[in-house]
Amino acid sequence: MNQNINLNGLITKTTPFIEILKLKSSTVNIAIIITTCSIIGQIDFRACLLLSWIVGVHSGGDVINDIYDRHIDKICKPNSPIASGRMSVGAAWIWMIILYFSSILIAALLLNDVCIIVSILGIIIGGVLYSHPRFRFKDHPILSITTLAVCFGLEAIGVWSVYAPLTTDALVVSFYVFILLFSLAFFKDFKDVKGDVNSLPLMLGIRKAAIVVSVLTFLPIFPMLYLLFLYKTIAIALAIIAYIPIEISAIRILLNDPVTNGHKLKNIMFLMILVPSFVIFLTTFFFNFIFYLV
Repeated sequence: MNQNINLNGLITKTTPFIEILKLKSSTVNIAIIITTCSIIGQIDFRACLLLSWIVGVHSGGDVINDIYDRHIDKICKPNSPIASGRMSVGAAWIWMIILYFSSILIAALLLNDVCIIVSILGIIIGGVLYSHPRFRFKDHPILSITTLAVCFGLEAIGVWSVYAPLTTDALVVSFYVFILLFSLAFFKDFKDVKGDVNSLPLMLGIRKAAIVVSVLTFLPIFPMLYLLFLYKTIAIALAIIAYIPIEISAIRILLNDPVTNGHKLKNIMFLMILVPSFVIFLTTFFFNFIFYLV
């Protein structure tokens, strides 16, 4: 009985530290890793270290964002860890430092200067510039999404640098990741439109924003086509084919009632990011396995 009570108490104390990481969005980090590794044609145990590295940078930014947004969150997100009082501001600062320090430490363990630089840039761009009251890039609808997309694009360069020398191909993959995240991240604005202060739907109006975002969904196809031109692999062709029907379903929601279906739209956004990545990954390593057997 006492063991159960102690276990429940431990879960209650640790849950805010896990919840504030927003690990669902880390699926995007997985997509970046497997896409980059698939195009290079290599993946090993370092992928796990890279995932921990990316999550450290990404989650550290989430924590600092929640610290500075705690007063707003008491109204808009009262159940969030800091706003609800389940995590103190002091504990949040310490947790953020641990996350950022861990990411730099992992980059050092990988003996990779590029990852260390990306970690530092991620802290500055995705943490300080995005959330700090002096800058608050997050309060600018387009600048906030651009900031996030830049951080994810830099992560792709970091992953590439662990497995291969940096070339123009690495920049193409990074650009693809940037365009993919920039084009699709606006989806989440429709879910939060009632609680947002600044967002694309508030800036343009829901209808105009929906049209603009619908057009943006076509942009990732162009760097994918360029990657197909560069590598001429069936994996990238299948990824494009897999992307299009999901895109069509997203456009249907956008042009009908994106606010009411905001949560569904956000889930589709994750699918549009994840499905092409997993198609590239599974197809690439399936054919590599077949060639190995032959």
